[in-house]
Amino acid sequence: MKRLCLGTMITILYQCRTRSADTIKSVCSGIFAAYGLDINNYNKELPSHLKSGHDPVPGDLLIKARETNIDDVALGIENRVLPLIHQDKHIYLFRALKDILKEDTTIADSTVVGVMPGYEKSSILNFDSFYEAMTLANILTYAITQVENDKLKSNIREIGKDYIDGFAGSTEKVFFLSPVVENDHLSPLKRTLKDPMFDRVFCKATDITVSALANPTTASVFYIDPSNCKFRFSGLKDFIINNIGSYVFSRAQIKRIIDRTKNEAAVGSQAMLKFITTYGSKAETVLGEILLYIFMEQELDAPKIMSKVEIDETNRNAVSKSDGVHLLSINKSGQPFHQLVFGASDIVGDLQLAIDRAFEKIISVEANQDTELRMVDNTTQWTIYDPEATQYMVELMTPQRNGSYKPDMAFGAFLGYTIRLDNPETDSQKYRIAVKEQLKKDIANVQPYIVKKIQNNGLSGYSFYFYLLPFNDASSEKTSIIQELLSGGGI
Repeated sequence: MKRLCLGTMITILYQCRTRSADTIKSVCSGIFAAYGLDINNYNKELPSHLKSGHDPVPGDLLIKARETNIDDVALGIENRVLPLIHQDKHIYLFRALKDILKEDTTIADSTVVGVMPGYEKSSILNFDSFYEAMTLANILTYAITQVENDKLKSNIREIGKDYIDGFAGSTEKVFFLSPVVENDHLSPLKRTLKDPMFDRVFCKATDITVSALANPTTASVFYIDPSNCKFRFSGLKDFIINNIGSYVFSRAQIKRIIDRTKNEAAVGSQAMLKFITTYGSKAETVLGEILLYIFMEQELDAPKIMSKVEIDETNRNAVSKSDGVHLLSINKSGQPFHQLVFGASDIVGDLQLAIDRAFEKIISVEANQDTELRMVDNTTQWTIYDPEATQYMVELMTPQRNGSYKPDMAFGAFLGYTIRLDNPETDSQKYRIAVKEQLKKDIANVQPYIVKKIQNNGLSGYSFYFYLLPFNDASSEKTSIIQELLSGGGI
């Protein structure tokens, strides 16, 4: 039986190597460097001994793997391990990882293979889309910290010398979805929202890839950290107020305000005035639209082209049914790829009903695709002030003679709903744990329904990005939170 351990990871990474990484030491050097260690400080036989299962994991590597922030490990793997992998073998590597996990019965399906929720064994086996560096960071950390490497010599030997190349003929789909930080490498269009407070306000419960679909579809579930067994939204309201300018105004409008007033603070004050004027009678829908914008920018790393308020202002004849349009620049199977992500949002007590309502908008947008794309094309030039970004968007929306294509259409959806715990808790700490577990159950339960909605409505050719957030009482809080902001209660 094949087993996941450090020796196994070194073996399969070695089989995926480029010509420039033609030694076992090169592979081990990359792994050790991801945890801040130098392989040259160890006995020269260590790399081959770790690969064969002759030696246990060194104590300092074990400590580093337990203590190093997983984001830092992922960055180290991005810089020091991924360049060692042959460009054709990234997909083979992930097919092999799934094969090994499937065969390793010592790891339960519910076990987190790493340190982050969403990397349970069952989830990885059902994934067809991966954040490559982060997935490897979690699996490597598990292999280092949870498995006795020197007890698995015979298991490592089961991986033959042609094991990785054996996946060349496989038809199993693997996608790599790696949003580039601030899109700097793939697009000059920059995000309008980069607030470091995001991670303090929004806690992530889980990420999943929705299975059984041809195109990558992901769902991320967040929650506001509860206190005394209840979600408190003061931090959320502060976050919205601090970033209301980038939601309400286009980049060009913000630049004009700053140029006129010589005061960046004027953007926030004028945005609140416009927000109050615009949304005084629309408190029913606006929270979902704002949260959609926040998650599209902050989590998906998809800069806005137009938020809902800009769409309404520009298209007073209500041409667009979208709750916002964003540009996502990604690597798909190693190639640069762009998507115009059209948004839909809904907040209602029942999660399935929120899905239904969001899909009503999605279906309408898709049915009027030509009109929606024309709306983006016609308004791009006045919403973006930066000449380079403006020219880039104009060219992106126009098919070029060199064979480039317009961006694909995709959909992003924010879904707010009322959480209902299967097992109610009155202890604050136990409640936090129960909330997180309930959210995992909730998204797992509606996953088949999402697949059905996509397939039954002929939307299988599109990618979807779902963001979920629970409320104590969604139907009332979606209104009360906005009313408090409009009346100054959130300030």
